Amino acid sequence: MDPIEQAYRLLELEPGASMFQVNQSYKDLVFIWHPDRIPSDRDRLRQKAETKLKQLNEARALLRSHAKEGKLPNAKAAGTAASRTASRTASKTASRTASKTAAAGKNRYARNRST
Repeated sequence: MDPIEQAYRLLELEPGASMFQVNQSYKDLVFIWHPDRIPSDRDRLRQKAETKLKQLNEARALLRSHAKEGKLPNAKAAGTAASRTASRTASKTASRTASKTAAAGKNRYARNRST
């Protein structure tokens, strides 16, 4: 099995997945395997988590470098567009939430002042 295919398998993805999928899977697996989530008295599990995290980092780095060089078919274009769309959506949602929170705070203040 070639290193690219191994990287996809390590990230629990099918070969050819987009960079957006690679990043999502990476984040999910890091959340599960992060050594800080393992109690300090569990040395064997903590060591296993550290090893797994290193493997995940290497796999994502390999796929990212190949995508930047254009060696992964459609991965760079699909991942970049999806990442930008997800980022814009998250930014808009955060902005709307902040506006609503600020408006709610002003309304509460106005009600308290009128009484």
